Amino acid sequence: MNFTAFSDYETKQCISSRLKYFIKMTACLFFFFEITSCTGSRKMVYLYDLKDTSTGSLSKAKDVFETPIQKNDQLSILVGGSNVEDLVALNSSSGIIPGNSAANLPSNLGAAVLGYLVEGDGTIKLPYLDKIKVEGLTRLELENELTEKFKAYTKNPVVNVRFLNYRVSVMGAVNKPGTFAIPNERITILEALGLAGDLSITGKRNNVLVVREYNGVRNFGRVNLLSKEIFNSPYFYLKTNDVVYVEPTASSFLPRERFPNYMTLMAGSLSVVLTIINIILLSKK
Repeated sequence: MNFTAFSDYETKQCISSRLKYFIKMTACLFFFFEITSCTGSRKMVYLYDLKDTSTGSLSKAKDVFETPIQKNDQLSILVGGSNVEDLVALNSSSGIIPGNSAANLPSNLGAAVLGYLVEGDGTIKLPYLDKIKVEGLTRLELENELTEKFKAYTKNPVVNVRFLNYRVSVMGAVNKPGTFAIPNERITILEALGLAGDLSITGKRNNVLVVREYNGVRNFGRVNLLSKEIFNSPYFYLKTNDVVYVEPTASSFLPRERFPNYMTLMAGSLSVVLTIINIILLSKK
């Protein structure tokens, strides 16, 4: 038996065997990445189970965004009316230069408004009225109450109440975490996440934490962004000083957006291996 020929034969068999093994491993890894990417799409799409987007299917959304006043809130209270002289005293504690109605107040007045701080006993101090209980009232309820009370001190009073401290914070696996002032006093968790630049690719969308404090008691709620049941959650509409925290997923060490890079690296490695094997085979001829 020719020893050299046998050696060449063994070498070719070994190279062929290792090549087949390498190809199989590459195929398995590619298949794994494809399966992971496909199954992961269900964990990325918001409201994945919402098949019908008609008005009826969304009618269960709880439109309960009116926030009750609580201790340490800062309120802007502006009083307008027919008699300018009366308004000087009524708005003296707000730092407001009164006009003949609340609608005529300057649009940039927010920077000049000092506001009324809700004290630890749930009250604020107003001209003529002294201390009044505001804790637990909504903004509209306080407006109606003050309108009735101020009728004794000015003609045709118009009262406007706004929160000066209405803000929400978004933290965790989002693109632009931060604290955001909400001028219209109404925001959903989806809108808040939009302000934060949406969740990052590693954000856990099925278990978003909302921390809510009311009268010194912290409550915790979980929201699933992937399910239409989010519309029935009491945490769909956020309230003053709510904190939204998005947890990172356990697979954040291997982000899916880098899969193409991994596949390019694997393809390059395979090309190098095939080139080396071809060189070895040619040298044995």
